[in-house]
Amino acid sequence: MRVFISYRREDTASAAGRVYDRLCLLLKKPDVFFDVSAVRAGEDFEKSIVSAIGSSDAALVFIGDKWLAPVQPNNMVRIWEPGDYVRAEVRSALARPILVLPVLVAGAQMPKPEQLPEDVRVITTKNALPLRHESFDDDAENIVAAVFGTTAKERAWEDKEKPWSKFAYMAGGIIAALAIILVGALVHFWLLAVPLSASIGKPTTMLILIAALPFGSWAGLKYKAWKRRLR
Repeated sequence: MRVFISYRREDTASAAGRVYDRLCLLLKKPDVFFDVSAVRAGEDFEKSIVSAIGSSDAALVFIGDKWLAPVQPNNMVRIWEPGDYVRAEVRSALARPILVLPVLVAGAQMPKPEQLPEDVRVITTKNALPLRHESFDDDAENIVAAVFGTTAKERAWEDKEKPWSKFAYMAGGIIAALAIILVGALVHFWLLAVPLSASIGKPTTMLILIAALPFGSWAGLKYKAWKRRLR
């Protein structure tokens, strides 16, 4: 799953950033395109956008009160300018068979079709979701559920905030690693009728047991991350 976030910095940057943070708890950061963090210094911005949308499964289009604000000196509404980056993002997203979800921030209204250029007008036919300050967690939950095509009631990102959760998965990974070593030692004894330490030496046996601690911790955290992505 890869998600592209479209927004205007002077309009909905804060709201888009908060949703980005939540998506990054469920997906790997490279799988969530948020231009501030995804475009490296020196990269061609437009090429990065086209490439990111081309490999995305969903696009979130954040619309605020200033989304259609005019710019100086010609006082033209920005979305009508041929080089407007938001127009380019929306046009590219609409051209692909992916989920394009308008997110109406802080009470913003969906623009009327006649307010938009023809190449992005279809965005007005998409079912939008609100994102309000007073109900941010509930609204963000609905947005995340729409992206993943689920009706999940739990806020999966809150799992990261539970101090015991990380350590529980690490402990589980260590126990699993030690169990695998124990099973291997029992099979070795059953086949050869000698302890594993007699075959590989006590130092090597001890080294394997010690290595099980960091390896098990790592495996437990990897399993935790895998489970989170499946939600």
